Amino acid sequence: MNQKNIYYSGSFEESKKNLDSISATFCAAKWLQVSLHLTNGKTHSCYHPPTHSIDVNQLELNPGALHNTEQKFQERKMMLEGERPSGCEYCWKIEDAGHVSDRYYRSSEHWAKDKIIPISKLPNNYNVDPTYVEVNFNQSCNFKCAYCSPHLSSSWQEEIETHGPYIFPDKEHNNIVTLKKQGLMPVEGSTKNNPYVTAFWKWWPKIYRNLRVFRMTGGEPLMDKNTFKVLEYVNSNPHGQLELSLTTNLCPPDEKLFDKFLSLIKDCEKIRTYEDKDNFNNDSGNYCYVAPAYKHLMMFVSLDSVEHQAEYIRSGLNYNQLLINLKSFLNETDHTSVSFINTFNILSISKLKQFLELILKLREEFGSRIQTEKILESPPSHGINHPPIILKKFQRIWFDIPLLHSPAWLNCYNATDEQILELEDIYKWMEQHTDIVRFNQTLEGFKPFELEKLQRNISVIKENRSTQEQRYKNNRDFKIFFEEYDHRRNTDFVKTFPEMAEWYRNII
Repeated sequence: MNQKNIYYSGSFEESKKNLDSISATFCAAKWLQVSLHLTNGKTHSCYHPPTHSIDVNQLELNPGALHNTEQKFQERKMMLEGERPSGCEYCWKIEDAGHVSDRYYRSSEHWAKDKIIPISKLPNNYNVDPTYVEVNFNQSCNFKCAYCSPHLSSSWQEEIETHGPYIFPDKEHNNIVTLKKQGLMPVEGSTKNNPYVTAFWKWWPKIYRNLRVFRMTGGEPLMDKNTFKVLEYVNSNPHGQLELSLTTNLCPPDEKLFDKFLSLIKDCEKIRTYEDKDNFNNDSGNYCYVAPAYKHLMMFVSLDSVEHQAEYIRSGLNYNQLLINLKSFLNETDHTSVSFINTFNILSISKLKQFLELILKLREEFGSRIQTEKILESPPSHGINHPPIILKKFQRIWFDIPLLHSPAWLNCYNATDEQILELEDIYKWMEQHTDIVRFNQTLEGFKPFELEKLQRNISVIKENRSTQEQRYKNNRDFKIFFEEYDHRRNTDFVKTFPEMAEWYRNII
């Protein structure tokens, strides 16, 4: 934390102080954030811990049990007492390496920071209404990403049902029978009579007004009718404090789905008059105000590299179509941003600099589509003429580089010395494109905390590098996997990653 004046805001420091005053392991996400996999009845607080099962028998009386499970009650108790829940190992590793973990980052975000002290005083088994909800309604997806699985992608499921699992000397990978035994595959009839989806829609009106962030993932959300049901609900029930999010491949199998999505977003952004006594009470008794149906929408776009290498990693991706849809979205909407999620794996290293150059180029073009303040006229309401909405410049292009951990043959702990040096060179290049003095004011270049994330990744990779024995096994599995991958998908690893060809051919 010796970089506090450069990397961290006063708000962050205050949140960190509050966390540390409660215990050495407290994390607001365990109370206020939930990721729901309604396809198979699994949940976790954020995406780092492994999922665990939701007790379907509790949902009839208490749909809030989607989030407030017995396991989370126990983990909350541990955190209040300064113990480390084992499922949160991702953050413990980062902290033990001397870096700031997502436990601090997430707890300092706007949906959590003001509630840290109040929730710490609640009984650990209190049924908390979350302020950040992420939901996966089903696993329909037209992609087969290299690190994904049949329980998260219907296309992966179809491949395994046709060709069988990937076979290694000591195991099978993506075996549907095994995934069913682990309770990971979608429940039977999940698209029609899923009890978890039914419970969600019962719970939704109760938590809606308390929400600050609602994020839809998949599968591919643009292939799911529930995504459009949510957007239609928001459009009919405006919520001026709500930040919507969507994690998408941005290449649905039918472009009409993207067109429908864009049309709904534009409908939600229409300026209208509405009341919200809960969030906008005032002394005059006038609860009406004018705004779009939501505060902001963040579109998370999964992209682990660029061009042909991105298409190889995320099988099904049309890179050029992604960029076309991305620019349509940014050009035709105002209250939106895009964040690229680079699930950072060993195949991401080759084109990381080009990926970051894409970020800079998009920030130059779309850091804000509005070059000056934009005035949006406000309609009168209840006989009152409201002042116009002034839309100020804001950052619209973001990215994150969370480290992939599984499968083991794809993670960066197997990186060669040359690849680590390449990452360090990219860090130096990023420094040249960072304005430390004005990082909260400029909409171009990199932010200091983005440099810190790459520095953190490099440090964690070095701290957790595979042993020689592990590397031999992981490299062997890497080659077995991608030889079969190429055979099934008519691709060619060596042609796509020529810079890794010699290393690949020498694996035995």
